[in-house]
Amino acid sequence: MTLNFILKKSSILGTRKLIAVVFCVFIAVSATSQVVNRPKSPIMGWASWNNFFVGISDTIIKGQANAMVSSGLATAGYKYINIDDGFFYGRYTDGTLRIDSVKFPNGMKPLVDYIHSKGLKAGFYSEAGANTCGSQYNNQTGGIGSGLYNHDQQDANLFFKTWGFDFLKVDYCGGLVQKLDERTRYTAIKAAIGSTGRTDINFNVCRWQFPGTWVTKVADSWRISQDISFDQYVKWDRVLYVIDCNTFLAAYSSQGHYNDMDMMEVGRGLTTVEDKSHFSMWCILSAPLVLGNDLTKLTQRTKDILTNTEVIAVDQDTTGVQGHLVSDNGAGLQVWAKNLNGKQSNERAVVLFNRSAVATPMSVKWKDLNLAGAATVRDLWLHTDLGSMDSMYTDTVPSHGVIMLKVVGSQTRLQDVFEAEYAWINNFNLTQNSVVVANQGKVITDATCSGRAKAGWLGNSADNYIEFRDIYANVAGNYNLTISYLCGENRNATFTVNGIDTLITNLNSGGWSTISTRTISVKLNTGYNTIRISNATGWLPDIDKIQLDFYKG
Repeated sequence: MTLNFILKKSSILGTRKLIAVVFCVFIAVSATSQVVNRPKSPIMGWASWNNFFVGISDTIIKGQANAMVSSGLATAGYKYINIDDGFFYGRYTDGTLRIDSVKFPNGMKPLVDYIHSKGLKAGFYSEAGANTCGSQYNNQTGGIGSGLYNHDQQDANLFFKTWGFDFLKVDYCGGLVQKLDERTRYTAIKAAIGSTGRTDINFNVCRWQFPGTWVTKVADSWRISQDISFDQYVKWDRVLYVIDCNTFLAAYSSQGHYNDMDMMEVGRGLTTVEDKSHFSMWCILSAPLVLGNDLTKLTQRTKDILTNTEVIAVDQDTTGVQGHLVSDNGAGLQVWAKNLNGKQSNERAVVLFNRSAVATPMSVKWKDLNLAGAATVRDLWLHTDLGSMDSMYTDTVPSHGVIMLKVVGSQTRLQDVFEAEYAWINNFNLTQNSVVVANQGKVITDATCSGRAKAGWLGNSADNYIEFRDIYANVAGNYNLTISYLCGENRNATFTVNGIDTLITNLNSGGWSTISTRTISVKLNTGYNTIRISNATGWLPDIDKIQLDFYKG
């Protein structure tokens, strides 16, 4: 509706009605302009770095876009073509970013238009500091001064309003050297993106470690590890390293905001069994599925793995939860699970992951998935229904391999045990000027504890607390909460539940390797509840888990 149209109606509507219509149109337009169109699921696409490094060009990027479509990857959901460093050529005198005209003779706008013409989205790369990674480590002198530092809004306008890119990855090589504050820089960059008026930009923070809990409100995804590969072929231990970095980060993943495990290396040197494991773990952990291979040399074997729609559906589930460890025997046998189609649904994705050197029988029990009664089982790699099973599933898993299942229970069971390693630790990776602050809350592996891990270094300040979120109660009322903790001295803790504080004093298990328990009464509301444990003036004990008596007797 245009203003001219409204004015033509003024004689009919009258002045007051005209004002009302104009106001309503203004509100409607304003609301529309605020709609956020970023994907709720992890993005799927391809990035240039792992295969081409700085050796990219207009021809190479167009070739990858063509292959994305012709291979069927685009149909399977892969949409982003991300250009990842290697194209900077300093700045013009007015500060405008300059692009290497040898590699990209037509500039970026025609390339973005070409990518869009294929039904794909285009991704750009930059740096939070002054100098890019390529300028520091790959002899790309054009990257000196090409970072966003002191050019946030100028560059954001260029990337998104002039050139039309849809994604931005921001590295931290220059920022690290300059000892910039991560939260300050990335928040400023996010604000600059917002000021362009584009609401569909997917923003990735590339800090090579979990950046801190602040990032969950700033970025759509964030790197949680160093690079998965430093040469043309990935090694199996690097895949395991990245998985281990993400093991206890599920609390920080939510709908539209995900832990980024770096580009996938499927088809770049691993065995078929390892490639399937690699892909399965990225999907169960809700990671962005960004390919790091050469799409023009895609083998049928690699294509079959990357286009398995049943496995992809696990990654793309819009519930927004990340998988977690159900069990770990400490010798390489791990069971992972993830709720599908709702946090309280009866559907689970399960991965039996054998990291050991020999094929080994593995099992998953329905009670460990918070399911009761019989459940139907489907193998997502064999695309085969395995039938209904009473209480568990067992099979032999090959070395370095996985069995990936969809389990649908006949009944659900309220989760009553909450491991501290999967809780929200508010100051985890609190960083100042590129240095992680010492003595802040974090996960500590401990074979003594029920999940082989605990939360420690909690308390001693108001913001260094732990929260157990998404505690679901069918009925409002008072419940007994039992905390399992380790502590070699008397410590206090304040439990905050629905606005009610309960102070517990003299928590002392008798030693830092001894687990003890304490039980208190808490009042829960119907639906989701949050339980915070804090101590603003002293240290908390290490926490193993909490348990609620939803099943009394």
